[in-house]
Amino acid sequence: MDVLFLILASFGGGVFAASIGALPAFIMTGVFAVTGAIANMIGAPEAGGFLVGTMAFGPFFGPWVSFAGGVAAAAYAKKKGLSENGADIATACASYAKADVLLVGGVFGVIGILLKTYFFDNFFANAEGAVFANPQCVSDAGMIVFISGVVVRLVFGGKLKTSNKVISSGDALTTTLTIGVTYSLVVAAVAMYTAVAAPDIYDTIAGSYAVLIFGMAAVGLVFAEMGVAFTGCHHIVIIAAEATVQSYATTQNAVLACVMGVVFGTIAAILGDIEGNMINCGTDSHIDNPAFAIFIMTFVVNICFPNL
Repeated sequence: MDVLFLILASFGGGVFAASIGALPAFIMTGVFAVTGAIANMIGAPEAGGFLVGTMAFGPFFGPWVSFAGGVAAAAYAKKKGLSENGADIATACASYAKADVLLVGGVFGVIGILLKTYFFDNFFANAEGAVFANPQCVSDAGMIVFISGVVVRLVFGGKLKTSNKVISSGDALTTTLTIGVTYSLVVAAVAMYTAVAAPDIYDTIAGSYAVLIFGMAAVGLVFAEMGVAFTGCHHIVIIAAEATVQSYATTQNAVLACVMGVVFGTIAAILGDIEGNMINCGTDSHIDNPAFAIFIMTFVVNICFPNL
């Protein structure tokens, strides 16, 4: 019976996300992630668990449901000739006034929750080895959002590879590297400052730090929705936070942990740039480059510093 409700909720979540747009839906994911992380940090684990596990990363606003559903609806709208840009994740698909566009969002919301529940969770639950047996060794959100985006591209038309350009150059690359290094630096330095100056507080917040940082970056995308040239950075900062916290837990060396946060966060920025150039620069559909970077780099972080 719980599976039935999970599927029904995911269908509704996908339709809801399609109706308001994938990007606004993801911003809502960030809102619940931030509030849930804060609840965990202040000693309200039941509320935090609901806000993070059921709302932000569950059948309502879990990215594999809501964001994936919104992405699918946008691509389908272009295929039907309702939109000129199937990669437009900021526009509310309800504006097209076509029920089938919204229903596509619901279908992909269900696909997302089924991938999460019956493939992702089961695969790692039955895996062998200290790293692979931990479901957190790979980002479920990153992996499923990326896979769903590829499926959308293949189903609704369009070439998977949209450009022969591998990585940005000139000022664009310099900007990517600057953002990668500095955003990672502030995330890592704040964590390690807390670890050194107030270790008791750090012990309280460390377990939810990456979720808090991820949520803050997702909420920041409200500026992009408003038309401001805001650079999506959730793939950078969550990897920086994960690398910092997990390397510090392994080494107890704050300087090394800070360096690891910057290194891994900057690599995530570069991976996002590469994917964005090669397969996410057209107008057929959106294949999320931050999801790709999070999927790859969460695995790398956990190989280097297992979060067991």
